[in-house]
Amino acid sequence: MKIKTIKLEDESLVLLKIQPTLNQKDLWEQVELDLIPSNKYFNIETNFKLNNGLPDPKYWTRKLVTGIAEALIGERPVYQLIKWVSFEVYQEIEKQSKQRSGMNSQRIRPIIRSIRIELTNDKVIEATAVIQKGKRGRGMGLRLEAESDRWRCTELLVA
Repeated sequence: MKIKTIKLEDESLVLLKIQPTLNQKDLWEQVELDLIPSNKYFNIETNFKLNNGLPDPKYWTRKLVTGIAEALIGERPVYQLIKWVSFEVYQEIEKQSKQRSGMNSQRIRPIIRSIRIELTNDKVIEATAVIQKGKRGRGMGLRLEAESDRWRCTELLVA
């Protein structure tokens, strides 16, 4: 799948999602085309909301997992996560980051290999993520609960 951006004369943008499929003659052809209206003020993060007004859980979870992983290795201050995690989760991240503070002599950014999301109901998400830092992979489990117009992490397990 490819996403192409086309700029129009009036400064507005059109995003094209191109999804090729294989037909019977083993030739690729375009069968799906999504046009997403846009302009220079279009913000993908805030405009893609679920029916209940909450942000897209997969996108939001990816950002949160990245932030937590960076905080755990000392690349990000832990206090930046306080509005996205509960106080108990904040304390746990702070404790684990202090334990690992001297272990990171080489700075390698964590890479998210996969994220799985399960919507248990409209207000609760359970997610798992696989994060790789260098040659080592780790697992992360999160429970996210809806709080007005955002998700808040209430449980965290890093293995």
